[in-house]
Amino acid sequence: MERILLLTDFSEIARNAVMYAIDMFKHRDVQFYLLNAFDADFGGSPYLMQVKEGMAEESLEGLNLELSIIQKDFPGVKIELISRFGTIVEVLLDDDPEEAINPDLIVLGCRGRGVIENFLLGSNAFDIIKNVNIPMIIVPQNAVFRPIERIVFATDFKAIDQSIAGPVLELAKMYNSELLVLNILDIEKIDKIEIERQIASFFPDIKIKFFFKDTHDVFETICSFAEMNGADLVALIRHNYSFFERLFNPSITKKMVRQPHFPMVILHAR
Repeated sequence: MERILLLTDFSEIARNAVMYAIDMFKHRDVQFYLLNAFDADFGGSPYLMQVKEGMAEESLEGLNLELSIIQKDFPGVKIELISRFGTIVEVLLDDDPEEAINPDLIVLGCRGRGVIENFLLGSNAFDIIKNVNIPMIIVPQNAVFRPIERIVFATDFKAIDQSIAGPVLELAKMYNSELLVLNILDIEKIDKIEIERQIASFFPDIKIKFFFKDTHDVFETICSFAEMNGADLVALIRHNYSFFERLFNPSITKKMVRQPHFPMVILHAR
């Protein structure tokens, strides 16, 4: 991961996510991009250009202020400032050669007590996850970076391959992390020995353990497992059906009391 895109709306939550990411990669030779996307419903206003220009100026001023704050803690960090008009999803999906950012990783913060709560209540974060097929790290409010000793990789094994596993492998190598692979769906339908062999092949030289849980409460199982094992990150794969959608099914929102306070790595099936 050499090109890391940091999203900001100039909130404390976004700034915390930015600081978290820079701290995570501070010993790597990476290029950071700090992006603010600004948008408004002009409703056919005849002053469209004036309003847009004013918003662009405010966006650039905000980005420069954020940069000055960041550089107090991380002097010398390489950050390119990007201000774009449009919704955040539109900007991230823009494939214009002159506008495309093409990051290897996106980092963003989320409101709410925890990442899951934020997704279920609806947010820009969930819109980005649903529409942008780039690996991302979602940093919950007030998360403080600490060296990544353990990563929980929760998966149903239906969409993982070497390319999808790549970001988790890179993070695990960076911090010599232990990888705890958790399967909680369709346990009786899989060949555990073959699955372990295949998944282990995606993570050479990584300390790896496998766990199989038979449960209908996906959310609670992941949270309990991650907390019990002292996870520093939780990784999930988003694909069109099964695991991710069951995890973030709005019908179970009201039943959730405990919220995780660990960041999440979101990978995307191809």
